[in-house]
Amino acid sequence: MITLRPACSDDYPFALRLYVETIKPFASAWIDWADAGQEALFASLWRPDDTRIMTLGGQDIGWVEFRRAGDELFLKQLYVAPAHQRRGVGSQVMRLLLEERCRTAKSMALFVLKNNPAFRFYQRHGFEIVRETHTTFVMRRAMAEAA
Repeated sequence: MITLRPACSDDYPFALRLYVETIKPFASAWIDWADAGQEALFASLWRPDDTRIMTLGGQDIGWVEFRRAGDELFLKQLYVAPAHQRRGVGSQVMRLLLEERCRTAKSMALFVLKNNPAFRFYQRHGFEIVRETHTTFVMRRAMAEAA
């Protein structure tokens, strides 16, 4: 069973490594990826207080960052280690977030790169495109809907 534990500063290397491993292949299609620049950007955006580490059997296998914005929950990041992808981990985490936060937020929103297969994952969980940019879809769903 997947559990979510609060992140701490010691989780930074794990979070950075997983971020680079999972997003670089997709982001590189849109930007000239420079490891040093992306690591500096990541360092400036890392918010352990808004982050939960996904664990399975005592092993860290992913992380999720979310932030409250008015009556909406903004899903900033959701990364699952490749070895654990397509095994229901993301769905379990999404259900946990929706159940835990449904009483405090009316909707959940996120950005996803257009070329990221996670787009289909979010569609399956009730998210719909509400806007798009050159590189991303902005997606939203009501919290009252079933996951």
